[in-house]
Amino acid sequence: MGIPYTWQEGLVVLAFTCILLLIVILISVYKKLEIGKEFTYALIKGGGQLFIIALFLTILFQMQYWYILIWALFVTMILAAGHTSAKRATHMPQAYQVTTPAILSGATLSLIVLAISRAMPLEPQFIVPLAGMAFGNSMAICSVSMERLIREVSLNKSSIETMLSLGASSKQSLEPFSRYSIRASLIPTIDHLKTLGVIFIPGAMAGLLIAGTDPLVAAEYQIIVFLMIVGGGIITALITTTLSRKKLFTSNEQIQEWLYEL
Repeated sequence: MGIPYTWQEGLVVLAFTCILLLIVILISVYKKLEIGKEFTYALIKGGGQLFIIALFLTILFQMQYWYILIWALFVTMILAAGHTSAKRATHMPQAYQVTTPAILSGATLSLIVLAISRAMPLEPQFIVPLAGMAFGNSMAICSVSMERLIREVSLNKSSIETMLSLGASSKQSLEPFSRYSIRASLIPTIDHLKTLGVIFIPGAMAGLLIAGTDPLVAAEYQIIVFLMIVGGGIITALITTTLSRKKLFTSNEQIQEWLYEL
């Protein structure tokens, strides 16, 4: 079972499906959307990255000491995710000091739970894709929670300063905005969870079905994956808002100067 052709035959199929790219370009030109060039660049960049990781995985799956490369891949994922998420907080100094540990903590804890429960067998073909999903989703949630928190603090500086002047600590004054940013960062994930199997069949389940897995097993595993995403996401968002406080306030419990420039 699985995809019924070789990778060489897949190149031919891929060439035919590039018709969709041509359609996007034609519509972009006709409607003056100006997305054809950007979409083509994104497709080439993303596709190239996929082929590179595919070659890496081909080597990894054939190695006897594969766990050495796994650790190297994990470090790369963590650093790349932390750097990418930090770019969302363009004005926050050294934002990677918040994003990297937050993503690392949330994703790692969820993967440990999967490993202990045996939902993730300790083999590279299971570890790599699940780690990719864990780090990727934690990165997205970290970016949204940090962006929302910075925006809320920037928009509510007066009320925060009032709370501080009345004797509240920076932690107390930031608490309502932290809760809002955490909820906002999890809304897309929760909405996807509500519509599983109704509006769309998510990636993990679709992949398992294509590979010939029993539909019930595929459904069970998809729920496990979403529990990993939500659990790791909540931890990531919580740590993000907690660590951000030191970047948003001075040691004297005052709002940082850079927030007044937003």
